[in-house]
Amino acid sequence: MLESIVEFLILGIVLGGIYALFSTGLTLIFGVLDVINVAHGEFFAIGGYIVFATVVLLHLSPALGLLAATTGSFLLGLAVYPLLIAPLKRRLGRRPQGPLFLVLTLGLSTFLQSTLLAIGGGDYLRVPPFARGMLDLGFTAVSYQRLLILAVATLALVALFTFLHFHRQGMAIRAVALNPDAAQAVGINLGMIFTLALALGVALAGMAGALMAPLFNVYPAVGFAFTIKAFAITILGGLGNLAGALLASFVIAIVETLSVLVIPSQWQNVIAFAIMILILLIRPQGLLGRADR
Repeated sequence: MLESIVEFLILGIVLGGIYALFSTGLTLIFGVLDVINVAHGEFFAIGGYIVFATVVLLHLSPALGLLAATTGSFLLGLAVYPLLIAPLKRRLGRRPQGPLFLVLTLGLSTFLQSTLLAIGGGDYLRVPPFARGMLDLGFTAVSYQRLLILAVATLALVALFTFLHFHRQGMAIRAVALNPDAAQAVGINLGMIFTLALALGVALAGMAGALMAPLFNVYPAVGFAFTIKAFAITILGGLGNLAGALLASFVIAIVETLSVLVIPSQWQNVIAFAIMILILLIRPQGLLGRADR
């Protein structure tokens, strides 16, 4: 029994890395722009399609495929704010918020999913593992593919938090998230920061999609389940709180995997929302959120 618990705990940590990578991007976008990006799952799918085209169709290395997926998603993300959000923001005359921007990203989600369907078709596409083989731990074995996912996700998150805390543009992003009016008063270009923050969040989603492509089939709606889970994680961690999203990702992933030992697997997807409801009843602002948020 102990061996099974340790085995599922390891799987939960790996899954938590992917949840964290995906949810941190969603949380970053909301924390800076006050926009709920419903299209986040489509950028996850785009990352999967790019890595499929790079590795399977062009026969390039998985490293180049991962780099292409992350870079391609980032470049697409750079276009979202100036082409879609900024024009609507100017018409409203206020910071991006409210149901109109929710509808806007929902429309973007539908557009991207339809575009992927038109270009790639509705077939399920397979990407070969980036790393083959298993690591034998004695009591269990873990695939090198899952360990690679955890390692890359960890490095990406460390790089993100380092950028936000030590780079000038990263500190500007944090300043805008805290108080956009004060940040603008000291000379920070809000439009540039909004664009950068959204592109970084989208790039994390594309990277997550590329990393998970060898474990899942790639198809237009592959990111939908992750988006729903990410909403629960974002709320649970505290709206707009990156550290909270990171903590909530591992809490939900570990509890989900361990729950298989005691409840049927078909109930696994309910766990995230059950945990979210339970914790919010005790702490309405989330794990690390501020009470006044």
